[in-house]
Amino acid sequence: MERIPFCLFTPPQKGKKIVWEITSQCNMQCKHCCSNAFNSQIVSLNEFIFLNQKLLERRINEMVSFGIKEFYISGGEPFLVKNIFEFLKSLKRKNTKVSIASSGYFLKENVIKKLSNLKINLLHISVDGHLARIHNSLRGGNFFNRIIKNINLMKKYKIPLRIGCIIWRENENHLEEMVKLCTKLEIEELRFSWLVRVGRFKKHPELYPKRKRLAIFKEIKNLQEKYRNNIKITAHRMAGAEYNNISQLCPAGDKLFFLNPSGKLSPCSWIAKIDSKLLTKKSLKETDIATLTNSKEFLKFKKIIKERRNKDFKGCPFIAKYQNGSYYSNDNLLN
Repeated sequence: MERIPFCLFTPPQKGKKIVWEITSQCNMQCKHCCSNAFNSQIVSLNEFIFLNQKLLERRINEMVSFGIKEFYISGGEPFLVKNIFEFLKSLKRKNTKVSIASSGYFLKENVIKKLSNLKINLLHISVDGHLARIHNSLRGGNFFNRIIKNINLMKKYKIPLRIGCIIWRENENHLEEMVKLCTKLEIEELRFSWLVRVGRFKKHPELYPKRKRLAIFKEIKNLQEKYRNNIKITAHRMAGAEYNNISQLCPAGDKLFFLNPSGKLSPCSWIAKIDSKLLTKKSLKETDIATLTNSKEFLKFKKIIKERRNKDFKGCPFIAKYQNGSYYSNDNLLN
């Protein structure tokens, strides 16, 4: 079996990666949203992306000098941001890898042409069911058909594309149908993800699959083998997988960072969602990324990582905290 990294966000082999949530606004009202994004098509002017362009350019330059090689842009819905293409151009001018996570709803042909011209490295589009009623039920509106139409346009313009599919109650028995949809659409990669009890999902436990997690993972492994010549099927956090370097230090705060819409920094996107004490008080509105990584919040996280290493706790500290209530415990999936 292929060996894979245990981290939920795979950092680059060289350099650093930042997950940048550029807006908390969204046109959808997804029941499982980990960011608790607002149902709005009007993006707040208080979000960091709307500061003056000179400051934004300076902060991007500082990030690149700091060693950021990859930018993973998410939200909310990034394509609600009116000046997103100026922002993306600024990132691509620095010769960095740029990936974008989107619902796909706003990716009409004129937008797709611009993305193609910018040579965006990856678009991650969420499709959470092979039928409109399944996807729309989770996402809170009549979105499916338009998204599929837009995906076909993305293929026309040869944009690197990955479909992300959350495994939930309504699609847990239709994973192969989801694979078949993606092969029909000629998608290069389908990534299955597991629901995490943060954000709005905490209010919707009924979404959680009924099937045992291990049974679902076994099915995914079988699908990987069955369709290996047609599509790449991936899934992070698969029980029974062989993980690389599970005793290594967590990359968060060293090779991996998270920036929220206000410009505040955390070592990790997931940790920021469960532990606000590890999100910097200051933001990039006030200072540079290198200074933020020497803040008391980051020093506290580094102490946690050091103590985990000294006590030989393995795997992801977020998963340890999420599952066991303490950073000072093992990542259960790796036991």
